[in-house]
Amino acid sequence: MRICHVGFNFFPGRGLTIFYEFALNQARQGIKVTAIAPGRPDEPAFQIVDGIRVHRIALSSIGRFSLDRIRFLIRASQIIRSEAFDLIHVYAFAGAGPLPLLAGRRRSKWLYDCQSSAIKPPFLRLQNWLIRVEASLFDAVTVLSEGIRDIVFGEGRSIQAIVPLGANLDHFMPRSPDPALMSRFGFSGTDCIFAYCGTLDHNRRIDKLLAAFSVVARSEETAKLLIVGDGSELEALKNQARALGLQDRITFTGFVPYTDIPAYLSIARIALAFVPMEPHFEHQPPTKTVEYLAQGLPVLATNTAGNRVFVQHEFNGLLCEDRAESVGLSMLELIRDTGKRTRLAANARDSVRAYDWSEIVRTQVVPVYRNVLREGRFAR
Repeated sequence: MRICHVGFNFFPGRGLTIFYEFALNQARQGIKVTAIAPGRPDEPAFQIVDGIRVHRIALSSIGRFSLDRIRFLIRASQIIRSEAFDLIHVYAFAGAGPLPLLAGRRRSKWLYDCQSSAIKPPFLRLQNWLIRVEASLFDAVTVLSEGIRDIVFGEGRSIQAIVPLGANLDHFMPRSPDPALMSRFGFSGTDCIFAYCGTLDHNRRIDKLLAAFSVVARSEETAKLLIVGDGSELEALKNQARALGLQDRITFTGFVPYTDIPAYLSIARIALAFVPMEPHFEHQPPTKTVEYLAQGLPVLATNTAGNRVFVQHEFNGLLCEDRAESVGLSMLELIRDTGKRTRLAANARDSVRAYDWSEIVRTQVVPVYRNVLREGRFAR
């Protein structure tokens, strides 16, 4: 098979890990793989990465309202027309719908991979309707969870497959703290470091996480908070940390490449899978949650259906509400009860072994490709 992956996200990059991991594991399994992605100014337009032929389209922005999407669609369609692919795997993004029409449908089948329902207000229902319209232009549709299927396409609606998120268990694994990072951030071996990895946008409500940490910091001098990631709210969150008088207890790393995330997690004692408990986030399984567990960390997670895919309360983590008080009390419980922390950590990695990317690709993704190529357009 000759597969082309198209995503409106850097490659590799944080935020659409599945884009890189699907391509990587297919290449390792002997499939001829190409990826088309936006490119940063310092990245080559074409490069072979881990056996994947990567075309990067230089863009000034990949933000929500970036007009560079039009340039991306035009250039991506040109690349697709210039090569022969059996199937084009598109990771859904706003504006992806015209791509099969621009690139042509005669030689290839098209798969629309819906990773999320609309999560950025306002007009969520309109956005979900637009996702359905764009998906209708493809030969087949996969989704991340039953909940996302029901929200976007209708309860019980037939789609090609439900394909879950996973983690690279060779990349994320228990390891000793990275001494260079400990020194860089001024952490000591006696500190109890909480780590959060993710996008720092307003709708993620990380301000609640900082408020929760302020509860912990008042009574636990060894508590530190490491925020790994970038986003539109980064400066506002730094200002909040200063207003709370916690600028010396909360460390913001900014953007960290996907390949470096395990080193940052190595210095953490407890991982935070904070997701707002709001309807548009409820059924979104977070990649960070399964990666934390693969790394062997006890996880404190908000009690969403997405987090419950991976977190079993009192077995490999704790579940709590998304209120600052609830999160803060659970953080205190874990920092004070080292025995519980050790027990949760001991169960963490084994609890997610079934979610290794290589197994998901081999047993679920490749069979979907073969079905689409064999059956043609899927009747939805």
